[in-house]
Amino acid sequence: MLKKSILSLFIIVSSIQVNAQKDWFKLKISDKVSVNFPVEPTKQNENAFVVKDKDGLIFVVTIVDLLKATGMSLEQFNSEVETQTFVDGFMEGLIPTMPKYTFKDTKVIKVKGFTTYQIIGRNEASKSTVYINSVFVDGIGHSLACLVADGKDTKNKDIFLNEIYINGK
Repeated sequence: MLKKSILSLFIIVSSIQVNAQKDWFKLKISDKVSVNFPVEPTKQNENAFVVKDKDGLIFVVTIVDLLKATGMSLEQFNSEVETQTFVDGFMEGLIPTMPKYTFKDTKVIKVKGFTTYQIIGRNEASKSTVYINSVFVDGIGHSLACLVADGKDTKNKDIFLNEIYINGK
């Protein structure tokens, strides 16, 4: 009975997730990476896409070639990207670009087998929170960010941050 209940719950949750995403706009942002946006985003420049949904959430994707930025080889990058020293250096570059935000400790996780920095920042003045997943694929940082004002529904944030496709995965 428990197995049937768990299976039923899994099927229901999966169908809800599929229905919530079926009308989303899938965009290839690099050779190996695609992401879903709630609607078609605007290309801000070569490396950034942004959109605001009907609920007022702002979704941003940026791409940075960290091999060029750091001068590292891919092998060296992959060996250092999970170290606290590298995380700290990454945050030292991010924090000045968002001076009104106070950031929690960065979590290093795996998304689809790739090192990812999970970052949360809070802006008390604007009563908003930024959620960022920076996924590193072959030395390129793919940062998915969602800006959420207090009181807004976060279901699209959760879908956006977790729907990254790497080599079709």
